[in-house]
Amino acid sequence: GGGMGMGMGGMGMMGMCPAMGAAGTKVDVKKVAKGVTITITSDDAHAVARIQKMGEAMKLMHEAATE
Repeated sequence: GGGMGMGMGGMGMMGMCPAMGAAGTKVDVKKVAKGVTITITSDDAHAVARIQKMGEAMKLMHEAATE
């Protein structure tokens, strides 16, 4: 249940750390009514591809954990 989902979400964030730490990578966090929106951008095509894959993976893990 919820505990497992939290663990998977944590793994997703850990996986993003290398991409977030890449040179030229920018992280922007904005507060919204029901939480936050995180935007991660980079001028490095390799980093962009990795960021996009990690974002999709986090979404899939969240969906799997909430079923």
